[in-house]
Amino acid sequence: MYKVAWDLDSGGILLVNSSKDEIIPPRPVFYEELDLLGFDKFWDYPKVEEPLLWNIGRRYYYKWKLVASVKGGGIFEKPKINLEDDCKNLSLEPVDVKLMVEKNLKNLETLKNEAIDFIQDTFKRYKNKVDQVIVSYSGGKDSQVVLDLVSRTLPPDDYIVVFTDTTMEIPPTYEMYEKTKEYYTNIYPNLKFYVARNEKHSLELWKIFGPPSRILRWCCSVYKTSPQVRLIKALNPEKDKIKMYIS
Repeated sequence: MYKVAWDLDSGGILLVNSSKDEIIPPRPVFYEELDLLGFDKFWDYPKVEEPLLWNIGRRYYYKWKLVASVKGGGIFEKPKINLEDDCKNLSLEPVDVKLMVEKNLKNLETLKNEAIDFIQDTFKRYKNKVDQVIVSYSGGKDSQVVLDLVSRTLPPDDYIVVFTDTTMEIPPTYEMYEKTKEYYTNIYPNLKFYVARNEKHSLELWKIFGPPSRILRWCCSVYKTSPQVRLIKALNPEKDKIKMYIS
């Protein structure tokens, strides 16, 4: 497993075998987040597709340097921004994503090939033990990568793609699902996409249980697992008991 370190050349991160400078894997931060939090009152930055800086926990890093942190905040109030002393009038440049990818390409290829080997081995192990192999698609970055890797590994007739619509998704999630479906069905006409959805809109249960959260995770079983199981049973009416493998 690779470690992560800062890459000063690209303003991004590097995958490394080991490093005394290794860090907790950060997430990229885009201008929309900075606007939402109110960083535009202090910093100048372009509104571009590339990330502008990185976040670990509630701390923000620009070109490896800690520049700000946030505290508090909630549904009805913004968090308080704490700027480092010499970071009150920054002019941010976007991460050089192309350079970052080029510098990580060898290690990314290794990770890709290891993932493909794992998918092949797992499929061989379970293909005769289950009734359905499923790629569970959420519209997020992780499921996008999983779908791409599975599509490179297995024939399109050997699995299906299921998008579980919790009815709590934001519009870009639905847009991404439709674009993804169009893209892959153009390449693999035999690949089947399905949508699993609870018969009740989520807002009905919000009134009973409250909005789902990190602690109140009732939505996973009610709006993800159960709809998927009902869908697969409907696709296999001749089966009394359904065995599935979900990636």
